[in-house]
Amino acid sequence: MNHDTLMPLLLGGILILSIVIGSWIFRVLIPGYFRLRAYCDRVQRCGYLAPPPSERAARRMRRLAGFFTWLMCGKVEVSGRENLDALKTNSFIVTPNHPNMVDVAVIPHVLGRRTARYMAARGVLTAFGGFGGAFFAPMGVFSCDLDRGKGAPAKKAAVEVLVSGQTLVMFPEGWTYLDGKLGKFKRGAVRIAKDAAAEMNGATYVLPVHLRYGKYPGPWILKLNIKLQYLILFVGFLYFRRGVKVTIGKPIPHTALPENDHEATEYLRSVVQSLDPAA
Repeated sequence: MNHDTLMPLLLGGILILSIVIGSWIFRVLIPGYFRLRAYCDRVQRCGYLAPPPSERAARRMRRLAGFFTWLMCGKVEVSGRENLDALKTNSFIVTPNHPNMVDVAVIPHVLGRRTARYMAARGVLTAFGGFGGAFFAPMGVFSCDLDRGKGAPAKKAAVEVLVSGQTLVMFPEGWTYLDGKLGKFKRGAVRIAKDAAAEMNGATYVLPVHLRYGKYPGPWILKLNIKLQYLILFVGFLYFRRGVKVTIGKPIPHTALPENDHEATEYLRSVVQSLDPAA
């Protein structure tokens, strides 16, 4: 085959390949991008609940949680697992303290096959250029706006989670406290438990959990931006990888919570504090 014959065939092949690739981009890739973008925009909204995690998504959550717990913590010691096993209902709230960014992996790892919905700061869903929701929402995470007065939709969604017979995980402190000290609790957890019980005309429970890591950066880190705090913890994970002790307390029925939300919140905080093995 001479050069004059080969060139038209080559150019024709390139043209056909370009048409096929261009068609795929316009028919599949671009519409797929906009569908993904629309999904991410929805799940970023405070209180928006994506469908419950599928079994496949739940398995992915457990595997990722186990890997990152091993990577960032090393050894995990769990006390009081019988208190979790004693719960025969799924309508309960897990309320751990929040002393480390890896808490979000430790808790699913400890829960094991119990699937749950996770109330998270909106920044989790807007991470990775706004596409964090595509990764986290299918595994049960939903957004909460932590700015004062803007979290009502998330509280309403949390009540819906309990009423529908699902387990809720939320951190009453809101933000992480990497100095290892227990921060002030917000009132959402106790209010959600009470409202869900009233709507169900049945019982809900709060499961107090305390996490104690082997090493903390210290109070100086709280002066930094939260993203920088996480970066320091991640970069220095080998230094901070000293294990974690997880203590699960006895379930608190909503009827045992003081009627006043402020008193109920302080009561819950005192229970979580009492579980600290270093106390």
